[in-house]
Amino acid sequence: MMTVPKLFWQRLASDWKYQYEAWKTAVDWVVALYIVIPFLGIFIYEYLGWWREMPSWLIYVNLNAFLGIVFMFTWLGTTRIFLEEADQLFLLQKKAWIHQLIKLCLGYTIGYNVLISTFLFLILAPFLLHYGVSPREIVWMTLFTIVFKTCMGIAKQFVELRFMGWIQNLVRTVLLIMAGVYWRQSVYYLLSHSVLYYVSLIVLSGVLVLLLFRRVTLRGTFFLDVVREKNARLRLVKLLLQNLGTYEKKPMFTRKRPLFFRSSNLLFKKRNPVNGLVEMFLKAESRDEKDVTAYFKMLGTSVVAMILFPADYGWLLWVVFSLMITGFIGVLWRAAMNNPFVCLFPWLSETKVPAARKSIFLMALPGQIFLGLVVAIRTQAWLGGLVMVPIAILIGYYSAKKVSLKS
Repeated sequence: MMTVPKLFWQRLASDWKYQYEAWKTAVDWVVALYIVIPFLGIFIYEYLGWWREMPSWLIYVNLNAFLGIVFMFTWLGTTRIFLEEADQLFLLQKKAWIHQLIKLCLGYTIGYNVLISTFLFLILAPFLLHYGVSPREIVWMTLFTIVFKTCMGIAKQFVELRFMGWIQNLVRTVLLIMAGVYWRQSVYYLLSHSVLYYVSLIVLSGVLVLLLFRRVTLRGTFFLDVVREKNARLRLVKLLLQNLGTYEKKPMFTRKRPLFFRSSNLLFKKRNPVNGLVEMFLKAESRDEKDVTAYFKMLGTSVVAMILFPADYGWLLWVVFSLMITGFIGVLWRAAMNNPFVCLFPWLSETKVPAARKSIFLMALPGQIFLGLVVAIRTQAWLGGLVMVPIAILIGYYSAKKVSLKS
C-alpha cells in the first residue's frame, strides 16, 4: 500500500538516480580515471597540507573573502518539493497528503543543508583557524549558516510565488542585499564575542519556524511547484547541454507590453547594418526575462561583495566586477549570434565586430556606473564618484573592444 513516506522516498531515489545518469553521460570511465580521480587526489593532498602550513597566496586574501564565499553558498540552491504533473489526478484531491509530502521535503532540505554546510566548513576550517576564528566560533557559524540557508531557500520561493516579471527580479535583488547586510552583521557579532549574535540566531530561528509553517499551509501553488521542481530536476542536464554548445530554445514572449523599448522606436538615427544589429541585440536582451534576471543577480552579488569587504577594497572590486559584467554581456552576445534566426543572415565580420563592441559597451555601462556609485556612497569619496564616470566609460569601452574581438 502506498503511503506518503513511501512516495517521498521513491521520488527522492528516482531523482538521485536521474542525476547520477546525467553525470554518467559527461563523466565516463576515461574522464573519471584520468581527470576526476587525479584531481580528487591532488585536492586531498593539498587540503591536508593546509592544516600543516598555509599556502603563500593567502597573504593576498583576507577573512572577508571566505565569509563572502559562505554567504553566496547560503544564497544559492532551492527548496525541493517533489511534486509531478500527474499528481493533479490523485494528490490534488488529498490535501493532507500534499501537506505531509511538503513536510517531508522540507525536512529533507534541512538535512541536506546540514550535510553540505558541514562539508563546506570542514574545507574552510584551516583558513578560518588561520585568521583567528576559534573552533567554537566555527561551530556556531556552521549552525547559523544552516538556518540562514534554509530561510533563504524558502524566502526565495515566496518571492517567486508572490511577484512576477521585473518586480520579482527587483525584490530578489533587494532581498539579496538585505540578507548580505544581516549576514555580515551577525558574523561580526559572533567574531566580536557579542551577545547580540545569539539574539540574531534566535530571531533567525523564529523566522525559519514561521517560514516553514507558512510554506506547509500555503495553498494554490501546486502548478507553480511542479514547474519549479521540473526546472530543479533538469538543472544539471541543462548545464551539460549548454557546455556542449546546444542551442536552447527560449519560450515565447508572453508580455503584452515589454518593460523596455515599448514603442519599438528606432534607437539610433543613423541607419546602417552595425546600428541595426546593435538595436536588435539590445531590444532582444532587455526583453528576455532570464538574461535580465542574470544581469541583476550579478549586480546584486557585486553589491553584497562590496559590503562584505572593507571599504579600502571598494574601487579595486569595482574594476574587477566591471570587467566581469563586460565578460558576461560578451557571453550573451555570442549566444544571440548563435540564434538560428540571426544565423539566417550573412553577417560580415566588418559588421559583427563593431556591433559587438557597441552592444557590449552600451549594455554593460549602466551596471558599471551603478556599482561605482555604490562604492562612492560606501567610501564617501564623492570626488572619486565624479571621476568614476569617465573612468567607467574608458574601462567599459576598452574591455568591450577586447571581448568583441572574440565574437
